[in-house]
Amino acid sequence: MKQIFYKLKNKVVFMKRSEMDERLEQLEIWEERNDKLVTRVEFDDYREAVFFANTVFALSEAEFHHPEVKVEYGAVEIDLWSHDSDGLTEIDFELAKKIEEKLGEIKWD
Repeated sequence: MKQIFYKLKNKVVFMKRSEMDERLEQLEIWEERNDKLVTRVEFDDYREAVFFANTVFALSEAEFHHPEVKVEYGAVEIDLWSHDSDGLTEIDFELAKKIEEKLGEIKWD
């Protein structure tokens, strides 16, 4: 795996593998694959998938951190990593957690 780091006051701080594993355990819907955090969330229909994708877009824009998002009928796939570092950073884990929290808050009525 590529080195994992995050920026702290313009300094690069490397995460130990154990730290990354601990952060990953705190996430419910994400897994690590090919140096990315990835998830696939399934919905009852296209409208719900698009609504969730738009929620992800809004969160991402607010964080100025933009994952790859694929919308299908009834599903959204997200690949999350830091393009500048070409790997995972602290900001990826933070955005993944925010996406999970927002998913739990959405009312589908």
